[in-house]
Amino acid sequence: MGILESMEWGFLEHLFEGHAKTIGTVLAIVLACITLAVAIYRYRQTNTVERILSRTAEKVRHEFEQLEQGKEALKQALRVLDEQRVAIMARQQRLDNVRTAFIGKEQDLWCLHRAKKLDEHARKITRQHQRPIIMVANLKGGVGKTTLAANLAAHFSVLGKRVLLVDVDYQGSLSNMLLSADGCDKVTAEINKALLPGANFATASESVRPFVKVLKGSSLIASKYEFASLENRVMIEYLLQDHQDDGRYRLANLLLSSEMDDVFDVAIIDAPPRLTAGTVNAFCASTHLLVPTVYDLLSAEAVGTFLDSARTLKRSLNHEIDLLGVVGMLTYQQGRLNVREENAKRAAIRQVSKAWSANHYFFKRHIPRKAEIAKAAGQDLAYFCDPTVRRWFDSLGAEIAERLGWQIDASRRRATSGAARLAGAATMSESAGVRVQ
Repeated sequence: MGILESMEWGFLEHLFEGHAKTIGTVLAIVLACITLAVAIYRYRQTNTVERILSRTAEKVRHEFEQLEQGKEALKQALRVLDEQRVAIMARQQRLDNVRTAFIGKEQDLWCLHRAKKLDEHARKITRQHQRPIIMVANLKGGVGKTTLAANLAAHFSVLGKRVLLVDVDYQGSLSNMLLSADGCDKVTAEINKALLPGANFATASESVRPFVKVLKGSSLIASKYEFASLENRVMIEYLLQDHQDDGRYRLANLLLSSEMDDVFDVAIIDAPPRLTAGTVNAFCASTHLLVPTVYDLLSAEAVGTFLDSARTLKRSLNHEIDLLGVVGMLTYQQGRLNVREENAKRAAIRQVSKAWSANHYFFKRHIPRKAEIAKAAGQDLAYFCDPTVRRWFDSLGAEIAERLGWQIDASRRRATSGAARLAGAATMSESAGVRVQ
């Protein structure tokens, strides 16, 4: 009901006489305005509250979102901390393993971590037997490793083989000998390029230096004292697993690559008398192991110790490496061994049978002591300077070729032996068994 309809007009007419309706209308309008004002006020108050509530809700929502973001950031931080904790624990475990490995046998250190892609490596080594890689090694020094490696390379070169010589001994004796003979007086540790992380044919092929004067058609990867620092680094990185690639197989990645097919027919690696990173890389890259030894009782025992270590490495790192044989070096005469040497050889045979297996071979041809071998070092190779030395290594080379299953061209063999006979006319007396000092 409207305001005007609700008013008592009779009362107003009596009170205000003739002006009652006018005054009533005014009052009604005033009351309507008041009602409208109250309604507007209430409306505005309601909107203000809603806005306050809306702003409050927005603020609460924003604070809630910030809280959720904070919680997510906290969770992320906790995840990172947990990952770092796990990484620290894993690294601590590796350090503990390293400490334990150094306490044990030297070969166990290099078998601490399981080799990756061992089956693929075995296939490559099996294929590589067609172009053998021969590691000349013994953990005893002074047994003629470098002499054997250099003069065998000369023999194979004369047969028309492209020989790759690899020096993994930081002393660089082989490198100094061959580069001096080749007219080069600067020796650098090119072997480093083959053992850097991620090394492959593309990055390490420039380390291969062709010979110019001696062993033409053949080449060398040289070593020098700087190699020792890299070996230490490779060992630490391997032990701590700081690289994706396996530091033990870097030389194998180079020598077993198909690109090397055009570089060599046979490779000879001169290894140091220690199980260094270079030695282990040589072992993992080789198809055959050739062990020089002196025939004395101390060296005979050392052969057994070395082959026991090599057997452990074979089981873990290179299943397909074969023992090419054991070579007697620095014997006292060219013909038969003396009594002491025969006794030492028998002791060595027992040691090798025990450490490796019954499947072993001792070469019939041994290499006597001869001053000409030492005199030639640094200027030339004794193989080219002395016909007697040449005959020795031709004989040993023929045995090795037979062990490798090579079919040597008969005409080449006759040419080689013929040249040796012509050059050796002045030393025929030694062939009758004359003692050689």
